[in-house]
Amino acid sequence: MLDILEAVHRRLSLLPKRSEPWPEALHLALAEVREAVEEVAPGFLAGVRLPPEAELLRDAGRLREGDAPPGKAYAFWLHQALRLVPWREEKQGEGRCPTCGGFPDVGYLDSEGRRFYVCAFCDEAWRAPRLACPFCGETRSERLVYYAEDPYRVHVCGTCGERLVVQDLRLKPNLDLPALRARAAWYALAEEGDVEV
Repeated sequence: MLDILEAVHRRLSLLPKRSEPWPEALHLALAEVREAVEEVAPGFLAGVRLPPEAELLRDAGRLREGDAPPGKAYAFWLHQALRLVPWREEKQGEGRCPTCGGFPDVGYLDSEGRRFYVCAFCDEAWRAPRLACPFCGETRSERLVYYAEDPYRVHVCGTCGERLVVQDLRLKPNLDLPALRARAAWYALAEEGDVEV
């Protein structure tokens, strides 16, 4: 399953950003994402239908705020489409992307062990506190743990339950976002009991 997820993320990483106005750009991105996913993993989005326009746009806004809509395959599809559509939020903050206002989906430790987040939507990287949850802001060390599977670390917040997968560039020097995002998706599926880790 991890191999399939990585192949999907590698294919999706090749899709260009959309320049059309919103929401046309979103609809075009959704079509491109579906086609790309089906090339690599036929049937992955089978049976997933888009909701009516108003609900789709509401779900897009919710997802940008970190609240995934129901249905894992639909949420994945919508998230990947949103990655192709430029979107700027005014909400900035410690756990938010300085470019588009999105939340991080993965991160990395640089060659000096400094922690960086990578935006789930625009791929912008920014320096992060070494000990903090990007989702709820928790900073108490007893509430923040990580599990190492070198060169990856899975950081888990005991307060909000969210996790962030991080690549340690001291152990694997080239940042591989498709592999990192595939691993994050794999852990999310494992947490829900859909795959075994």
